[in-house]
Amino acid sequence: MNHEFVKSQKIKKWLKWMKVIHDEVQLLVWEAKMFWEVQDIIRANPRINKPNVFYRYLGRSYLSHALTGLRRQIKPQKDSISFAGLLEDIAENPAELSRCYFESLHLDSASRNIMKVVDDFKRYADPNNTYVSPQMVKIDLDELKKVVKACEDFADRRIAHHDRREPETVPTFKELDECIKLLGKTYVKYHLLFYNVGIGELVPPFPYGWKSIFGEAWLIEER
Repeated sequence: MNHEFVKSQKIKKWLKWMKVIHDEVQLLVWEAKMFWEVQDIIRANPRINKPNVFYRYLGRSYLSHALTGLRRQIKPQKDSISFAGLLEDIAENPAELSRCYFESLHLDSASRNIMKVVDDFKRYADPNNTYVSPQMVKIDLDELKKVVKACEDFADRRIAHHDRREPETVPTFKELDECIKLLGKTYVKYHLLFYNVGIGELVPPFPYGWKSIFGEAWLIEER
């Protein structure tokens, strides 16, 4: 291992981007889980499980918010931070994410098995080089764009602004969920590559007692 490894400016930039992307994608995953848990509460109570304009508002608000969040991560814009933009940059500069960088993340851990580190990195490496495979990154990016295309198109034409063109398709809540799940899963993959620390999923522990508000009457009778 090279104990003198120094992070390049590109790596430093990517790490800053990863922090922003982590927080934004984690919030999308968390809010999707929260939205569906509220739907479970509604369905379980026949007193409130009935047509109501508020539920329509809640669904439309979640849809707009989630679609906007997906669009921000998948549609790169100049001078903006996005997961798609990060993957494009990695694919163009794969040598920056080298095995030396990956190994340097655990130099201070005497118990770290160097062969385990090498094996972990092989999951990402170009077979003929000692850095991340640009083909793998492009495949991951293409898969994200393919799955999110309908959501992105609808967000472009109906959320960001009202385009005169009709959306090619209107995404369902199920399709939106699948997009968010894939985005979260792909982020988890690159989290290991950047930090040499695996995380099982991107959903943080829910704040304790967040559902307690539903145990209270929301309407106060005037006396």
